[in-house]
Amino acid sequence: MPDQYVSFSAAWFTLSLINAGLAQGKGRRGFQWWLGSLFLGPFATLLIVAWPAVQPSEPAPEVMSRTQATIVGAVAVLVLLGIGALVLTRIGS
Repeated sequence: MPDQYVSFSAAWFTLSLINAGLAQGKGRRGFQWWLGSLFLGPFATLLIVAWPAVQPSEPAPEVMSRTQATIVGAVAVLVLLGIGALVLTRIGS
């Protein structure tokens, strides 16, 4: 593989990450713009810079309270620990 191809690919990928950050800064979805930038490259940068920022019509609703998030996190950790213990007992026997 030519070295020039590798550096071109690295530059294209880096530009897609920069575009994702620009899009998030303008209130757009960073992941979708990252995917689009992988295909559109500099044209996506032009679109992000030229289009005006998104103005939210109302604040985003809270998905879950802090207590609920803590409980979900604790349960996830306990489940992962249980799975890890099962795997270790299977390996040990």
